[in-house]
Parts: sequence; structure tokens; C-alpha cells
Amino acid sequence: MRLTINLENEKVKLELTRNGRFIDSAGFSYYHDLEDKLITNLDKLLKRNRISIHSIKSYKILGNQGQETTTHKIVEAVVCGLKVTL
Repeated sequence: MRLTINLENEKVKLELTRNGRFIDSAGFSYYHDLEDKLITNLDKLLKRNRISIHSIKSYKILGNQGQETTTHKIVEAVVCGLKVTL
């Protein structure tokens, strides 16, 4: 299972795929609450599909945000935290 996080101007789209096949997605806007909304929406997406966080084996961060932006660094930190739980 792969989680793709697509960052666009103040919008985030989470997408779950398994073996290249689309499972489900969720999107949200954020302002100063990216980390809260990211974790909350990921949790809802997993619960809706009855998927354990342990099923996610890879992560991909896409978008028009540079790697040095705060947004990208927050998403990387959340992904690193998720990897530790695996």
C-alpha cells in the first residue's frame, strides 16, 4: 500500500493505492493547522477504508512546494513519524 501526499497551494490531497490501483483519496485546505489536519484526515481515510497504518509500506510527497518550505518539512516530519510506528 502506498500513501501519496500531493501539496498544492494551501491544499493537500491524500491518495491510497495498492499495486498501482487507486483505493481512495481525501483532500483538505489548511492555513496554520497543516499538521493537525494532515493527521486527522489520514486517520479518517484509513478508518473509512478499514486499513491499518501498518499496511502502508511506502510514502510519496508530490506538489509544487519546494523541499525547503515549511509545508514540505511538516509533511516530511509526519511521514517520518509514521515510519517509526511501522
